[in-house]
Amino acid sequence: MKSIIELLNENKKVSAWKLIETETESCELFYVLKNLETNRATKTKDINLTIYIDEEGTRGAANVVIYPHMNEEEIKKVIEEGVYSASFAKNKFYELPKGTNEELKFDVSNLSEKPFVDVIEDIVNAVFKADVHKDGWINSTEFFLYKKNIHIRNSNGVDASYVKYYGNIEVIPTWKGEKEEVELYKMIEFGNLDLDYITKEVSDILLLAKLRSEAVTLPQGVKANILLTDEEASQIIDHFVSDLSYMSEYQHMSLSKVGESVQGDEIKGDKLNVKLVPSLINSCKNSPVDRDGTLLKEIQVIKDGIALQRHGDFRFGYYLGEENPTGVYSNMKVECGNTSETELKKEPYIECLKFSGMQMDSFSGFFGGEVRLGIYFDGTNTYPVTGFSISGNIKEKRGELILSKEQISTSSGYEGPKYILVKGMDIA
Repeated sequence: MKSIIELLNENKKVSAWKLIETETESCELFYVLKNLETNRATKTKDINLTIYIDEEGTRGAANVVIYPHMNEEEIKKVIEEGVYSASFAKNKFYELPKGTNEELKFDVSNLSEKPFVDVIEDIVNAVFKADVHKDGWINSTEFFLYKKNIHIRNSNGVDASYVKYYGNIEVIPTWKGEKEEVELYKMIEFGNLDLDYITKEVSDILLLAKLRSEAVTLPQGVKANILLTDEEASQIIDHFVSDLSYMSEYQHMSLSKVGESVQGDEIKGDKLNVKLVPSLINSCKNSPVDRDGTLLKEIQVIKDGIALQRHGDFRFGYYLGEENPTGVYSNMKVECGNTSETELKKEPYIECLKFSGMQMDSFSGFFGGEVRLGIYFDGTNTYPVTGFSISGNIKEKRGELILSKEQISTSSGYEGPKYILVKGMDIA
């Protein structure tokens, strides 16, 4: 039987192609309370093919899926379907990345050091180590460990292979308070195994459930600083990073210019320093290359508030005339500020712990959302609050951001200040 690449090369309508093969092995456990209900192991293979068709200065592209069980005739038919679809999805012509002889430098996760069956047992013990409260408990837990062998090739010589490990835990805690019983949901993800980190995350979500059961409605007319943390802090920084993408510039939507301040002319707060990196210690998004096979290297995009360079996928980089497009990054490293958490919390503040979903409109600058749980310090007392929303405009606040001295590293690809303080937001 001929290979997929042989069949692609035989089809004269195919101008170029990209092939991504992913073999996934998983180990999964499902618990109700502390009782194991189901366990399973899986092994799958996904084959994603992108077909490119060139006509009169245009390039059309279509994505198709090939299944491992397909025979030669079935694969030929899928390729023809891709050719047909690509003829209706034409864009201005662009090249694909070229192959490189550079070695892929990629730190393998410590999840690779032991068999999954042993690793997952340690993780189970770490989770239930935090389940020690009288009024709060873990209702159900699902554990997942993954190993992915990823192989990216294209018709321009790209041939990149790497192995990726990561895991996640779905936890549903319950807390029976005096006023009500609260049930929450938490997805704990990790790219590297740190059992103490897992125990702390579970402990934190149990305490969040406790706080939620005790939360009262935020008083009307509150004036306080807003403290954003975790995913919401990364969203604030990502606003500036996304605005520097090739795509934003090509589509004339970018508000920033290379060589100028992304934080305005007068910076009263901390100046931003942001790097894009292939990997971070706890990220689940680590990769030595992007999905086009472009080799990823650490780059600094913002220094002391000044935009240093743009970044993004090969296609839009090609359109802008970039000689070596950077590729698409999923991890960013942000330099912390000089203000401690204690100092940030001296004045009245609301620490936003759980949003229904913070919105960020990069073009208008609006950001905010409904806060389901926060911690309010009124200058004297600190207590949990709920039932309010915050809103503001990042264009107005960008030069006033205060970054904490303390650092966090999240599974979603952010390493940087634990807190970002924003003054003067509307609270309703």
